[in-house]
Amino acid sequence: MATTSLSNSPASSYSGKALCRIVGIACVAGFIVDMLILALPPALGSAEWRVGFLQQVGDRSIVLLFGSALLLYGSLETRQLRKQLAMVSLVLGVVFLLSCVVVVRDSFTLHGIAVKNINTQASQLQSQIDKAKVDPTAAGKITPEQLQQASKSVDDKVVSLKQGAQTGVFKTGSSVVGNLVVVGLALISLGRYGMRSRKS
Repeated sequence: MATTSLSNSPASSYSGKALCRIVGIACVAGFIVDMLILALPPALGSAEWRVGFLQQVGDRSIVLLFGSALLLYGSLETRQLRKQLAMVSLVLGVVFLLSCVVVVRDSFTLHGIAVKNINTQASQLQSQIDKAKVDPTAAGKITPEQLQQASKSVDDKVVSLKQGAQTGVFKTGSSVVGNLVVVGLALISLGRYGMRSRKS
């Protein structure tokens, strides 16, 4: 008697898979809203914008992965929905992996731009030093040793700035690519799991 009343209680009608679907929808919807806000205004022609946007996608992609996994788990008994979710996961995984190529290419572009800017500023400073060397009005105020020291300081600063630019671009690019690859592979695995479950 007690067993029958417990099995018919309202608590037993709650489904864990339904709760997973609710949380999964919230995670995926939250991710999409975040990405739409971050993507505005779009500047697809700018390498800096693309790298920044893909960095934000990579940083928040774990929410998409978690939501996709919950949605797939909550839909294991619904064949058509499971197939669609698995296919979306596969496509998103491939898109994440392909976007790594964009990040690598844009990282090299940004490094080249940074080096060009450093070289431009260095040549401007060097030309000012060269003018000071031949300027008769500055000859009494600045010694040749000071000019030589200024020239060496510019060269040292150029080397330091180039190394800093290279390190910064490499770290940012590696971080973004790492996140995108991990989540991309996980989404592909999730999609394949959903396809396999559908057949079994």
